[in-house]
Amino acid sequence: MALEAIAAVEEAEAAAIRRKTEAAQQARRLAVLTQGEGEQALEETKKKISDQLQQMESDAEARIRTERDRVRGETESELSILRARAESRLDQAAGKIMERIVSG
Repeated sequence: MALEAIAAVEEAEAAAIRRKTEAAQQARRLAVLTQGEGEQALEETKKKISDQLQQMESDAEARIRTERDRVRGETESELSILRARAESRLDQAAGKIMERIVSG
């Protein structure tokens, strides 16, 4: 019976070693799988962020163009008003110069 008990203990130890080895192998497989999934998730996140950044840049450029066009329109309008005032004053100034020359 003592031999049977020793054999049973040895068998239990061998089974424990096999389970430990299998668990270590499974852990390595899971680590490799998880690393691959993590790298894939990282690449997907990088692409998503890159796409969002491109969209934000595109939106910003569109807003800049709109604002530029608005400012350009206002500036051209103000320029036309100033030009019209200057032309009317030019006529007045020329008239005054002529009066001084004639009366002079």
